[in-house]
Amino acid sequence: MDTFPRDLVIAACANYGPQLNVPDGLDPVKVMTAIASNESTFGANCGPRREPAFDAGGVYATGAQAALVAQYGSAAASSFGPWQMLFPNFQSRDVDALHTDLELLASEFVRFFNHYVMEVRKASTLAEIGEVWNAGHVMANPGPGVQAYCRELQTGYDAAVGMS
Repeated sequence: MDTFPRDLVIAACANYGPQLNVPDGLDPVKVMTAIASNESTFGANCGPRREPAFDAGGVYATGAQAALVAQYGSAAASSFGPWQMLFPNFQSRDVDALHTDLELLASEFVRFFNHYVMEVRKASTLAEIGEVWNAGHVMANPGPGVQAYCRELQTGYDAAVGMS
């Protein structure tokens, strides 16, 4: 399934969002909801989306990523689910489940978000969360595309009233 019903994605955010570690002052359910809004329009466009830079011949297709591409093909260079998480960031390597299992996608999102966004990259604001999710790290001077992503993330967060 390359789409999930909006109500199921919002329910997954309500169920798994409280497990997110977010900066003080932010609502974790609204953060998870805003990312789903930005990345897939609440499940309407779940991909998978191939990321050419991570596929064979791409700039990031070296070492462990090259091995994943050799084993799983272009799926290893794709983003999956309502939160559009890149294949190497999943612990699960069940490609079929990454197309169909919303519970798996949500739990893997929470695990990766808490580890990478909060522990490794230490995002401290919603904008920094957007920078990390969109570009991989907090940026001193985000480019126009990342700035637009962060504005849309804020809009999605603000629109998620009553979802926590």
